Amino acid sequence: IITEVIKKVMENKELDFEALLEDTLKTLHTGDTVNGIVCTIGDNEIKLDLGVKVTGVLTKEQITDDPAANLREMFKVGDEVAVFVIRVDDKAGLATVSKKRVDADNSWVVLKDAYEAGTVLEGKVVSAIKGGVLISIGANEVFVPASQSGLAKDADLSTLVGTTQRVKLLDVDEHKKKAIASIRVILNEERKEKEAAFFAQAEVGQKYTGAVKSLTSYGAFVDLGGVEGLIPVREISWERVDNPASVLKSGDGVTVKVMRIDRENGKISLSRRECVARVFKKSAEEVAAEETAAEVSAWMKEAEKKNANVGSIAGAFDKLGL
Repeated sequence: IITEVIKKVMENKELDFEALLEDTLKTLHTGDTVNGIVCTIGDNEIKLDLGVKVTGVLTKEQITDDPAANLREMFKVGDEVAVFVIRVDDKAGLATVSKKRVDADNSWVVLKDAYEAGTVLEGKVVSAIKGGVLISIGANEVFVPASQSGLAKDADLSTLVGTTQRVKLLDVDEHKKKAIASIRVILNEERKEKEAAFFAQAEVGQKYTGAVKSLTSYGAFVDLGGVEGLIPVREISWERVDNPASVLKSGDGVTVKVMRIDRENGKISLSRRECVARVFKKSAEEVAAEETAAEVSAWMKEAEKKNANVGSIAGAFDKLGL
């Protein structure tokens, strides 16, 4: 080592001897986080100059979870990369390092700051596990309990896998580096915003188009775009309705009229029948009269065809009791 230092001093006498000696004596330890310079780039790994007597080996698995990633597109020779030292082999002159570990540590700082500030984060749901789902945020995976997924109880959590969701952190364990988040909190906040905007402009008599969300024995709930209103069973049709499900089904598109607004309690009463033409049923007497008139008309046309006289037409009336 001393010989190497002397050699460097001879090459450049202006260099500080103590600085060169310190640089030459630098060592690397497992658990260190250091910066390296990209020297070479292969298909599955890159080599780093760590400024010490060992070369850093950074494999694709320690860079990204994407097996299709192209390292040559991600890095170029001369790039500076922060890495975590996993293992040092002095004899081989190599050190196994990880970029993912550094990314995870940096991402954890982001999570911690977001939790303290109440910031909304966005991530992709990567898997459904027992009791909830895991959502990838930065380089970390955050747990979302089933009760905070925004889905109904006992719903299939796998339907969320692959979707991008906005979440708020509910709890952060700095020591264990674990975090719990909620999708439901965001959905509730969005719903409240939509309700506030709706009630600010809604007036009795206005008409809206929505979709039937659910049915009960006393009516149908309609989604008006993030705000739900109720069509009481009596307002579903002009005809008597004993069971709303006999007229409507979940998902049906309906046009409704606002009948009452309770802004204080956030409730809206709607009417479907006010948006459809009323069809009046004929009484038994009216139906009988129409049938009789039709029979008379038929007799008269038949008589005309046979050139019958007025007496035969009168006979027709007598036969019908008119």
